[in-house]
Amino acid sequence: MSVEFHNSIEEVQLTENNEENADKNVLSCELCNVKVTSAKILQRHLEGRRHKMKEERKGKTFVCELCDVVANSEIQLNIHLNSIKHKNKLMKKENNFISASTGTAGLWILFFCVICIFINLLLLFKVICQ
Repeated sequence: MSVEFHNSIEEVQLTENNEENADKNVLSCELCNVKVTSAKILQRHLEGRRHKMKEERKGKTFVCELCDVVANSEIQLNIHLNSIKHKNKLMKKENNFISASTGTAGLWILFFCVICIFINLLLLFKVICQ
């Protein structure tokens, strides 16, 4: 025998569990792994804050690719993003990016300066030889 309750977010299938207690009908919420003995208590559970939070988070993961951290809620991810460990990695990455981009820009500036000096020397040599 099975009993069905309809929740606003999704349909939850509840089943009798005669194995644990042969005398009583045991109803369960598979999502939360909660077992109760009456439909009224089960309905209260389904309307409760913890059950609704689990339904919202079901199948969702939040990832910080920089630190390779996986969180199961947005709150946990925000806590990680505000942590010192994450901020240090972020600063290190930004510093590496700045030094890498400045390094190539610096090489181009140096190359341009060398060419300008060479052209000026050629012009100076041409003026002196005339």
